[in-house]
Amino acid sequence: MDLSHLPPSILALFPGSTGKLALLLTAACLLAPPLYYLHRYRAAIKARVKEIEKTVSLARVVRNKDKGAIKKNRVMCLELDPQFVKDHPEVKMMSFGEYLSQLQPAEPQRGFNRLFLQKELEITIGDFLLKHLGRTYGAALLPALGAASVAGSIAGVSNKISKYLARSILSDEASEEGEGAGVEVHQLLNLDLSLMEIVSFVNLHQKTTTPTNGADTITSLEYLSRGEKAAGDLSFDLGDGEFPNTFDLSDFDKYVAMMEERILEKNGSYDPNDRSFPPSVPINDRLLPGLHIGKGDLQYTHTKKEGIEHRLIACLLNKLCHNYYKLSCQGSLEDCFKVICTGKECLFPEELIQGLVDTGHTVEVCPRCILTNFGMQLCLKEDDGSFTYIPTAVMLRTGVEDTSDGRPAYFAAPHGGMDVNISGPLIGKGSRPAWLQFYLCIDGVTCFYPDEDQDAPWAAKTSLTDVYSHEEAIRAIRMCAVVSITFNRMAAELNLPFGGYGILGMCNDSSTLIDFAIHGKTNAYPLLSTGRYLNHTVAYLIRLRKDLADNISCGARLRPVIDDILCLIKSTSRLPNDLHISPSTLIGTTRRYDASYSFSVFQSTTDAKIILREMSDTAREYLE
Repeated sequence: MDLSHLPPSILALFPGSTGKLALLLTAACLLAPPLYYLHRYRAAIKARVKEIEKTVSLARVVRNKDKGAIKKNRVMCLELDPQFVKDHPEVKMMSFGEYLSQLQPAEPQRGFNRLFLQKELEITIGDFLLKHLGRTYGAALLPALGAASVAGSIAGVSNKISKYLARSILSDEASEEGEGAGVEVHQLLNLDLSLMEIVSFVNLHQKTTTPTNGADTITSLEYLSRGEKAAGDLSFDLGDGEFPNTFDLSDFDKYVAMMEERILEKNGSYDPNDRSFPPSVPINDRLLPGLHIGKGDLQYTHTKKEGIEHRLIACLLNKLCHNYYKLSCQGSLEDCFKVICTGKECLFPEELIQGLVDTGHTVEVCPRCILTNFGMQLCLKEDDGSFTYIPTAVMLRTGVEDTSDGRPAYFAAPHGGMDVNISGPLIGKGSRPAWLQFYLCIDGVTCFYPDEDQDAPWAAKTSLTDVYSHEEAIRAIRMCAVVSITFNRMAAELNLPFGGYGILGMCNDSSTLIDFAIHGKTNAYPLLSTGRYLNHTVAYLIRLRKDLADNISCGARLRPVIDDILCLIKSTSRLPNDLHISPSTLIGTTRRYDASYSFSVFQSTTDAKIILREMSDTAREYLE
């Protein structure tokens, strides 16, 4: 191209090359018509874009509460067991699937684009699941492949829900043409992950990821010595030496009052008799009308002040647990933390429990479990301001399938631990006892925790055995101290993420070791300790037993704990495991599943019981 006729000022912009200028001019010639078109018709284009946004991106969905109008292709998602609903008429509740089935376009005559509605729903549901499931369950149980794997797993669930839901909202007929039309979708929130897959991810994560362990890192053992972790700057013991090394129980109310003042100063308000939860928050009122995250009008089982009392007694018990570690390091009794109970010096948690019994308190110890939803509590705010509750859970595969039709048996993820309920003149003075529970927590410390919870039928606890006798209760508290030292020591010395949660087992496993040591059997399900870390646990128990036996300055005072450690070594070596279920273990698994889910909140649990019993009956016929 001859560009010599162009002004020198233009040619100077492209020194040494006229090809670039030629390309620029060619592009200008090609783009001129569409640019002119956009300029001339820009107003009409903007109007069309607004029309598309109004039709597609701002689709509004409403609830049709007429049960007779529920679509033929009913959405099945976290369906409730009908008997459970019938047994609790005092609480308004519905399944998530029933709620989803009520949704329909606010203006059916408008031509909604299903793809855009589906994508909006997918983003909304996926964001909700990631926020409330990914931070806890995802972070602890599926970190092996990084955040992408958590997001991917949850995205698959939200895609499945949104695809079916978008079609269901925009159509009243199950026979409508299109992808998946005419197919009834069951249990959209049941995750296709088995126990073996979860624990495999966790172990892989431990091998590939090492937690930060700098000079400023506070280990699980250090938190145990302070008595608590989760309270942060509102902890009773901040590690600054201000908390007394000898605590007189007559000062219990004084320290509760001091904590009340600290909370009031930090938060600006405090009501000691308040039992309310934080207000529920709408998820997306345009696409999921009325649906809120939170607990609606439900109340805590205990008041705010009672919760502080629970924290303080748990803190004292945990500090006394740590004394066993001090003595295993050949420390002296004089260096130990002490609690004075009506003039008696208590060095260990079981001694404090005995002291409370001696002063007129009733102490009830029993392993128990409840369902957990990892913060995904849903409710519906109705037009009159009342709430309808939607029980939720994380549903996982047991690893057992019906051999006749391939249906998997699911379980709702539980939370379990060793319950310690105390009532008397000082601790547990209210209408309910003080609720404590010992377990391995996702926060990273194995210890005693306050255990107040929502007062709702789906949060009712299941006792895994009869309430312990007094002698069994004292032994169980002593064994809690041993397991606490062992798990927290392993977490600190092996530098385990989350204090060993998911690697040493889940919350259930820490208390089941104790129950199995006392009774020689257990009703807990699921049990997830892996062989690799069970071997470590046995080794650490043997080491603790030897170190305590070598502390000759304590003499006979350590004899009971040395004997109980031997029982824990044996129970750890024989503990059942639910990661790999074979025909020979199916009978025991079914018994423990039935005991752990004594009542079914969800239909999936009822279905799983039927599958497990049928498979167990077949195994019993040929193996017994």
